[in-house]
Amino acid sequence: MVSNWIRLFGGMLTVRVRSAEPERFLNLCTQEHIHLHAITREDIDSLCADISLRDFYRLARLKRRRRCRIHILRRRGLPFFMQRVRRRYGLWAGMILLCLLCYELSARIWIIRTDFPQGVDGAAVMRELEQLHIGIGTKRSDIDVHAVKVHMMTVRDDLKFFALNLDGNTMYVETAAATERPALEQRGGVTNVIALQDGIVERMTVRRGTAKCKPGDAVLTGELLVDALVEPKGELGKMRFTDADAEIWAATRRRVTRKMALEANKKHKTTGSKTRYAICFGKTRINLYFGSSLTQGNCDRIISITTARINDYFVLPVALYRETVTPYTVTPVTHTAEELRAQMEYGARRAVEKQVAEGSFSSMQADIREEDGAAVLRATVWCHEQIAARVADGRTEADLPQTEEQPQQ
Repeated sequence: MVSNWIRLFGGMLTVRVRSAEPERFLNLCTQEHIHLHAITREDIDSLCADISLRDFYRLARLKRRRRCRIHILRRRGLPFFMQRVRRRYGLWAGMILLCLLCYELSARIWIIRTDFPQGVDGAAVMRELEQLHIGIGTKRSDIDVHAVKVHMMTVRDDLKFFALNLDGNTMYVETAAATERPALEQRGGVTNVIALQDGIVERMTVRRGTAKCKPGDAVLTGELLVDALVEPKGELGKMRFTDADAEIWAATRRRVTRKMALEANKKHKTTGSKTRYAICFGKTRINLYFGSSLTQGNCDRIISITTARINDYFVLPVALYRETVTPYTVTPVTHTAEELRAQMEYGARRAVEKQVAEGSFSSMQADIREEDGAAVLRATVWCHEQIAARVADGRTEADLPQTEEQPQQ
């Protein structure tokens, strides 16, 4: 395949050779290093073959020596194409303009992909980029990525991380929300481990300190689980304070109450759904339909955007907007409490999962009733979570209990 493209770049001809002795003609071509391709025998005194343009000029000298006649059947390749279009000045001008247009379009940003996690004001970040003249249509060479990063981290206090990546015609904006810096642990201080939640201890791992509970014990919120006071080991040991640390997992129970109105509105799709198209060139939108793009009444709008691109790195500033508008009517309906049970149980579970910092959902028992035109769900949720929390202890070495010294015999 590659060799064929190389030969076409230099020009290829399909020729018919007539000679009284075709075999001697082939031997002579071999001696002169003239390469023939796709040789086919047509008659006893003729054959067809493909030959490069360079070897064809050398073959013209051999036909006098071997008294053979050569007819050109087909010409193909770049030299013959250039020969045919050399006087088509409009075509050359259009190709030059097309190359300039492609170069100019490939040097600009046409797609912006953002990643704004919770806690980051994405609209404010995009407005700040617009003030820096960075947006759709901006030249890649005009964007100083490092300077933009320094500027955004300086003016935006809600950002912990900001990155601007350019990939072809696409610009990626990545951010991370700033959080409060956690307080550094005071190594060597005196801390205890207490319970964050009521529960039954299932397993525990004590790294430092003296355990005050064991698996199977029921503990209350704020109860001491691991004491910072370490008992002496052996006859020569002494009591001391340490930085207590432990990981304690327990089965906990939480109660959740949720309320939802029984009356709601239900949508019914009506006939007359229509699809509208629009073409967007950069920031200019051209509607391919009559009337305003605003909709009247209640309707659902589904918009899909198809961007013209050559590959993942070369995107054209042309996009096709396809908008499907489906009108609907609203009918008031009244649900029963049982119909809302699944939805309310899911909401209760999600609420508990947000409260559990480290752990998982185990099971739930719920009771739902109708009260004052609303469905009221009262649920008891069991979880498996880590309840150990370290708190500072105000005791010092002076608070250590004094041990009686044994008199020497």
